[in-house]
Amino acid sequence: MLTKQNISGTASKTFSKILSKSLLAITVNLASVSAVTYGALNTVEAINPDSHNLAISENVRLASKSSSSLDSRISSTLIDYQGRLWIGTWQGLMQIDQKSGNVVGSISLPNSTVTALLEDRRGYFWVGTTSGLYQIQPSSGKIENIAIQLSSSRVLSLAMDRAGFIWVGTDQGLTRISPYNAETYARMPDLPGTAANVMQIDNAGNLWVGTLNGLLKINPGTAKITARIPFVSGQIVQAIAVEPSGKIWAGTPRNVIEINPTTNKAIARINSVTGRDIVALASDKNGELWIGMRDGLVLANTYNGAVTSSIYNLPSSSVINLLVHNQQVWIGTENGLGKINTQLKESEIPNATATVVYQTIRK
Repeated sequence: MLTKQNISGTASKTFSKILSKSLLAITVNLASVSAVTYGALNTVEAINPDSHNLAISENVRLASKSSSSLDSRISSTLIDYQGRLWIGTWQGLMQIDQKSGNVVGSISLPNSTVTALLEDRRGYFWVGTTSGLYQIQPSSGKIENIAIQLSSSRVLSLAMDRAGFIWVGTDQGLTRISPYNAETYARMPDLPGTAANVMQIDNAGNLWVGTLNGLLKINPGTAKITARIPFVSGQIVQAIAVEPSGKIWAGTPRNVIEINPTTNKAIARINSVTGRDIVALASDKNGELWIGMRDGLVLANTYNGAVTSSIYNLPSSSVINLLVHNQQVWIGTENGLGKINTQLKESEIPNATATVVYQTIRK
């Protein structure tokens, strides 16, 4: 049963030093998540970061494995205006045939570690890497522009506002640049939470930014912070999704939290995934929420909070990013790319099977 309550009151607490061991995520048995309910935020739980689940967004984290194990890591996924499928990996930018999964093209970059990918209104690609941002003509692979006045050269996220300007999130703040020549129009180096892990534009044109210290709402035209969301502050936000209805969902290393974009207040959470490390979110046309975690992928009903299906046969159980396009969910993981239809059949509930599209065979 769906229960939502107003969140009121304040809480303060001195936190103990967070040990490095706490980067490990708590896992939950998938068989048990469908039985839990969707409840109101508990004040203390909401405002305090989970000191046992501190984790940094995949885009922020450096490689912890040998390079041979990174070939299939899908850091970003894009379907361009011509319907072509592109994946950004830690080994470069590649075009993938959607049916066969074969690599049909690639674009050479000065830095092959792709962290973010965006297509602007003219069809140019903006490719963020760990050492810079490049504007690419995808048909020729030519680098048109290199952004040189960013807050930092380590790009974590990209977004395009209603005016067509490109917002570049780095580990040291935000920069707004021209889509024509990469000229800087605004800089926000002193961003609360420092790193812009993830960004989304909502239905009203506001920019939502997930940082290492909560969730921010920004007016793109003025480059001013208009709200800092209570009860998400103090938590690492590493995933954001905007529902067709306009509701905002934020993923942290311990929760999925619903935010009312009008009141700028966190109003509820999905209890069924509490304690799990949320790294990717996507909302489909039905308003259902796809929740990617470091230990799996589930589909949740946002009206009652129930997990309606758990997704199996992923290239890897560790999900990195999600893209909904034309009734398909594209699933970027630690070890390849998968997909699943957003319209699940009754026979696929509560367990559904994804199709592996691209995966490098490791030797």
